[in-house]
Formats: sequence, C-alpha cells, structure tokens
Amino acid sequence: MKVHISVDMEGIACVTHGDHTKLEGVEYEMARKWMTAEVNAAVEGALECGATEIVVADSHGHMRNLLPDELNEKVLLVRGSPRRLTMMEGIDSSFDASFMIGYHSMAGTHHGILAHTYLGRSVYALRLNGLTVGEPGFNAAIAGHFGVPVALVTGDDTLAAEVNNIMPATEQTIVKWVISNNAAKNLTPKESQKKIKAGAVNALKRLNEIKPFVVETPVKFDVDFMLPISADIASDIPGVELVNGRTLSYVGKDMLDVVKIWRLIINASLTAFAI
Repeated sequence: MKVHISVDMEGIACVTHGDHTKLEGVEYEMARKWMTAEVNAAVEGALECGATEIVVADSHGHMRNLLPDELNEKVLLVRGSPRRLTMMEGIDSSFDASFMIGYHSMAGTHHGILAHTYLGRSVYALRLNGLTVGEPGFNAAIAGHFGVPVALVTGDDTLAAEVNNIMPATEQTIVKWVISNNAAKNLTPKESQKKIKAGAVNALKRLNEIKPFVVETPVKFDVDFMLPISADIASDIPGVELVNGRTLSYVGKDMLDVVKIWRLIINASLTAFAI
C-alpha cells in the first residue's frame, strides 16, 4: 500500500497566528516541531495498516518546514519549491490513498483559523466547474485525476464542515475548535498526535468506502482576486480570460492542465505586490 501525505501548517494543533506559520515568526520553530510530530503520527497509523511506501510533501509556504531529522525514517520527503503539482507533488496513479495533515479552511470562512486559499494576500476564491473550493478541494481534485482518494484530513472544525461538502466519506480528525481567526480551543500536541494516528488507521481500514474526488473534464477553472491589478496582470497568460475586474477564467483539458495554468497565474499575480 502506498500513501501520499500533503502537509500544511495552519491546521496543526496549537497553531493560531502568523508567529507560528511565518519564517520570521517568534514561535515558528516550535510550530515546526508540532507539524513534524503530527506527520509522524499519521505515518505511524499508515505503517500499522501495512503501508509499504509513504511520500510526505512539505506543502506550507516555502515548503521547507518539516524537520527531516525528526521525521519517521521510513518516509520519502518532498521538500522545496517550485514544483509541478504544488502541494500534491509526488502523487501519481500508483498510490492507494492521500492524507492531508494540518490543512485549513478556504478564504472567507467565518472564524476559520488563518483561513485563506493559496495566496492569502490576493486570492479570494477558486472554482472548479462552478464549485468553490479551498486548498483541500483543489488538491483532492489533483489526487482524483490519478484515481487516488483523500482518506484523511486534519485541521479545525470549520475545515471539517468544508470537507464534508465535497468528500463526506473522508475520515476527519479535528484538532482545534475555532474561537476567531486567530484563536482556538486546541488539543495538546500529544493528544492531537494520538487522534491523528487513530484517524489514519480508521481511514485506511475504511478505504474501500472512500471514493476519489473527480471533476468532470474539460475543467472550467475560475479565480477571484481581491485586487483588480492581480487579475489584470495574469490575464496575459494565453488561454486565460479576464471575465471582470477581479475574475479570471480558464478551461483546461484536465486537472494537470489546470494546475499548470494555476502556477503561472500565481507567479504573474505576485508581481502586483512588487509594483
């Protein structure tokens, strides 16, 4: 059995502020340890269920957050950027399951801890064939392209509600309950690790009940930006249409095509902050 694990940071237990998630944050090093420990918990659960290969994709920010020396030695670690499949790098059709550890809810979610969608400063919404998705949904569609189901998602309770809308059979482990965008009632790191390991075991035991999230092709992909200048700059990409002042649209042959264009849109839109 092969398991792919994509790891973000905002959904890790006790992470509630930019001081945890940013490289310059005063508590970033502590959050890295919590993040690494939650991954190890998921890995232990997968190994207990007979996983023979586990690929872990460090997927937060600059994608160099996990502490390699503290990771379970049996994993293969995808680290650094850029990369073609962004947060899902390393996955392909040979995998049996995908885990999303430390994920967060989409931009605009009421009280979602550090809620955003890919680029917190500029992106308001993503849509696949008209369905608004956050990072879990977009990344699940990448996994679905390869026929791989998302078996486990961990994070806060607003994330659980979001995942339920598109992947109701997916195992979910809630490690914190929102109070505001920067405050939560958290499990302790050790307790969250116990629950994540149990969630991984439950997910893989129920794997035959969990179906891949597959979007119909061709895929209509829409991006709503917060600032018109971001959409304007990225609209120069061939095949991308400027729908209105803040919205871009693209029709891709499949999710791999969409991801390729999305990476170009991200890079183009970031130049708006350098002007």
